[in-house]
Amino acid sequence: MSQGGDLAPDGRGTDPSVVRGLTRRRLLGAAGIGALGFGGVLAACGSQQAPAPADTVGTPAWWRGQRRHGIVNFANWPDYIDVLHGRHPSLALFTASTGISVNYTEPVSENMPFYDSIRPQLEHGRYTGYDVIVTTTNSPALGDLMSNGWLIPLDQKMMVNFRKYASPQVTNPPWDPGNVYTMAWQSGWTAIGYNSHVIPKPGESVAVLFDSKYHGRVGMMSDSWELGSIGLLRNGIWPALSTESDWRKAAATLRAQRDSGMVHGYYGQNYIDYLTGGQTVVSQAFSGDIYQARISGSPQLQLLMPEEGAMFWTDNMCIPKHAQNPVDAMAVMDFFYQPQVQAVVEYSIDYVCPVPEAQRVLLAPTGWARQTLAQLEPSAGEPPSATAESPYVFPTAKMIDRSRYYYQFQNAEQLAYWNSLFQPIAAGD
Repeated sequence: MSQGGDLAPDGRGTDPSVVRGLTRRRLLGAAGIGALGFGGVLAACGSQQAPAPADTVGTPAWWRGQRRHGIVNFANWPDYIDVLHGRHPSLALFTASTGISVNYTEPVSENMPFYDSIRPQLEHGRYTGYDVIVTTTNSPALGDLMSNGWLIPLDQKMMVNFRKYASPQVTNPPWDPGNVYTMAWQSGWTAIGYNSHVIPKPGESVAVLFDSKYHGRVGMMSDSWELGSIGLLRNGIWPALSTESDWRKAAATLRAQRDSGMVHGYYGQNYIDYLTGGQTVVSQAFSGDIYQARISGSPQLQLLMPEEGAMFWTDNMCIPKHAQNPVDAMAVMDFFYQPQVQAVVEYSIDYVCPVPEAQRVLLAPTGWARQTLAQLEPSAGEPPSATAESPYVFPTAKMIDRSRYYYQFQNAEQLAYWNSLFQPIAAGD
């Protein structure tokens, strides 16, 4: 990243890897905890690992008794996988290699609505229709699935590629110690977006969101987890290591910011409209939104990864309870941790790659990857090396160092207390 957090690390304008498939993060809902009963929030926001289900599902003995069925039903977000002539080359390779057919669908437009659509089946002990689902760390959906015992513990013996190639950022993560229930699909950041025409030298600190020079033109997020996390970062506290005392101080910092008139508004997904429209000149922002805005007519927008840190989120593959094809599910999940496969996926979607070795493949592709990337390149309009050299796909050490995890709530009372501190700020109370 260039000095001041400019989007293009080489100083030549838009990072070429942002041209394709960067709308998924903007679809993430800012759903509040009201959508869940508090009995299901022990692991909210991808928090503390839930205890294993009381039955034997997911135990080594249970897995030994399972058989491959030759089909798997996979639910993901839209535009979040490689596509060539209406087909998915990676999935075609998987089927050719294993004989397992994949019914790949894209029903996840937001975390909570999708979760609400499968929750009745889970509550009644029925198959959801999916063997693999993808959900996000900073959504209460993942936590509720874990705490209710509605995810099947993974067969650790089938995670061969994962154990060999997974990045440290998604191995043994705080939202799922030991990767008992999840394997990462892709990741990204909640950082800071700014208008470089108005703020040519923003510095490298979250302090830019609190700078009186931008009085009345600052955008903040209404989501209590994102808002509280930036308040903690402003006070020099890592959210994952914070205490309730830290939360109160962060709330005081954010309330003072609001009461001073600094904040233009507290926004959900529409924050980007205010930033592109000029009503705000600096704002909390999702990395994918800034990329997309730049290539859609707002090249003045830049992304800042502040020195205090940017919040790192991950979309996770997991197996819902009562899945009919769990062995097939494990096979396809681990398949995507092959570097050649990830190289093709990343060239198509450009998120933070969970397989660092895929960078080498993109720089010098061979075999199936070379053939597939050559077919994808004409429509992409850039060489695979552009993706390999993007720090937003393969983060630099500096970016990894500045990635921060969300707080891991220990119980429902903690979560309620967090919300009681930060929700009223955004609501104007």
